[in-house]
Amino acid sequence: MSHRWRALLVLIALTWTRPVRAQEASEVRVRAAPRPPREPVSTSVSAEQARHLAGTQGDVGKVVDSLPGVARPPLGSGQLVVWGSAPADTRVYVDGVEIPALYHGSGLRSVLNSDLVSQVTLLPGAFGADFGRTLGGTVRVETRPLRDEGVHGYAGADTFDASGLVSAALGPRARAAVTARYSYLDALLAATSARDIGDYFPIPRYRDYQARAAFDLGEKESLDVTLLGAHDALDRTVASADPAKTRTESTESGFHRLYARYKRTTGEAEGIEVTPFAGYDQSTLSTSFGAQPTRLDVGSYRYGLRASYRARLGRRLVVSAGFDASGTASRITRRGSLTLPPREGDVAVFGAPPSDDVTADEFTAHVLDAAPHLSLDVRLGDVTVTPGVRLETFLLEGSRLTPNVTGQAPAVGFSRLEPSIDPRLSVRYQMTPRVAFLAAGGVYHQAPEPVDLGAVFGTPTLGLSRALHASLGERITLGSGLSAEVTGFYKSMHDLVVRSREVNPRIAHALVQDGEGRSYGLQFLVRRELGHGLSGWLSYTVSRSERRYPEQVRYRLFDFDQPHVLVLALSQELGRWVFGARFRYASGMPRTPVVGSYYDVVNDRSEPIFGAQNSVRLPAFYQLDARVERMFPLGRGVTLALSLDVQNVTYHENAEELVYTPDFRTRGTLRGLPTLAVVGARVEF
Repeated sequence: MSHRWRALLVLIALTWTRPVRAQEASEVRVRAAPRPPREPVSTSVSAEQARHLAGTQGDVGKVVDSLPGVARPPLGSGQLVVWGSAPADTRVYVDGVEIPALYHGSGLRSVLNSDLVSQVTLLPGAFGADFGRTLGGTVRVETRPLRDEGVHGYAGADTFDASGLVSAALGPRARAAVTARYSYLDALLAATSARDIGDYFPIPRYRDYQARAAFDLGEKESLDVTLLGAHDALDRTVASADPAKTRTESTESGFHRLYARYKRTTGEAEGIEVTPFAGYDQSTLSTSFGAQPTRLDVGSYRYGLRASYRARLGRRLVVSAGFDASGTASRITRRGSLTLPPREGDVAVFGAPPSDDVTADEFTAHVLDAAPHLSLDVRLGDVTVTPGVRLETFLLEGSRLTPNVTGQAPAVGFSRLEPSIDPRLSVRYQMTPRVAFLAAGGVYHQAPEPVDLGAVFGTPTLGLSRALHASLGERITLGSGLSAEVTGFYKSMHDLVVRSREVNPRIAHALVQDGEGRSYGLQFLVRRELGHGLSGWLSYTVSRSERRYPEQVRYRLFDFDQPHVLVLALSQELGRWVFGARFRYASGMPRTPVVGSYYDVVNDRSEPIFGAQNSVRLPAFYQLDARVERMFPLGRGVTLALSLDVQNVTYHENAEELVYTPDFRTRGTLRGLPTLAVVGARVEF
């Protein structure tokens, strides 16, 4: 029996619980077990509030980009940069099940249908012991219960895509829903004069689906079975008068998840929840610069189990215990330049050709994390102390410890355990009914990505990266749905995986684990909860994120560092009308300038001479978005909704990247999207 299946059987054995007697049938809806007190640093937005936010086109998941602590991502990337952490260091969960991305390619849409979402919560850092395996933050999406009577749904379309949903009650205890979405923006642009927009903003082709069946097993017991998935494809070509310098890039990715969630509430502050899951992720990246191609194929089977139990032990003590396991079994095929795809810290210029070092590799990797965790909520008068600990054990396996140089060398693999102990602590002091002070901190570990465990492009001996999070804040309730928060944060990151700085790295050591980083700052939030039709917030984050290598005394700016990010978002319901507006401002991301060039006779091209790394910035970004929506009742429970979502109302040409002429003597900027109007119609029943 393979290590993979033995590990899965161990997980099942460790999480076996006693049978639970079914309760009597009842019309009372099943509720989840009460959760511990809200995390010291978190921002939750209900679906009702998020769908009216300008710039999201009614997509609830896209609200995350407007929350405090989140930097503006590069145009067309959909990446999440939270509290100065790398995009790959922030995890996204749906009902506690991890998915690879929150957004489709280019960030135009989230991968979940908004009508199935109840709430979106961002935890940028310093969170409790129930989640781990990340150096950054977490985004947690909670799905809503299905309607328990009749048949309901909608059919809708806008400038980007078309979607539909049908939900039906199958009886007093069973409900089901299915939804799907399909994009056609690429075809729409190809039929207009705007087809050249893809030269600087890659136009995605995407689709997604979700299906769910929900069962009431008893008065306080429920079982949900959910299937969800998404697929993306992006093609981009940067043309050149010289065919040898034409650059193309194609990406294709997708995922599928199947999970079952059992919940049983046993008391006001007691309950059990068990969620096993399985799925498959696939991604392909293919690039070429003239005749030099690079290709990366990754296929991964995902599996795991999340179980938690919460019980009250007296008036002042609540205990939460659980088990969190997740495994990834991957097959990776990679060939092409050693410098593609680029990594954070690489010094490069937009559009420059890759290095001439071309090679290939094919291997398998298996990463499994099994983590029991425990936390206590201890209430001491006005103070609530929540200590916790997460005991993680990572199993790292791979098929090759050294490269297959001759093409006939036998595979010598590796298998090792990497344990970690991650303590967590949060304290809440409720000074008055309206004023609370909060502090939190903890240790966090993250395993290397499977693709980095290859013997040619990576390093099979990579271990765990670690981080220390700390936060201190104040929360004030002002009344009438108004609240204000201020939070200071600090992150220290160690053993980060970076590219080797050696000209000729040792065999099977293309990557090293000696990167260091830190991020710190303040975030402010003034928020109006939904009331009398008005909702919104003003958030401002001032921060600094830096990285360095051991031989460096001074830190350099992180590639995604944005010192200032401000968002003002408001929406107002007036009868059957909804009006919304959003203003965003963000510092430009740092770049390494080209200070000169030389002519490469061998390759017949100019090569750049770089200045100090990340010593200049792109110009600041700002944009005003607006949204208007009108409801039209059509009778018999049918409603027509028309919407207009206009991005970049002021037509401001934001600079998205530095570009150079072929001889690197002249520098310019690549401009972002112009004003974009998204018109939509939706029929609900």
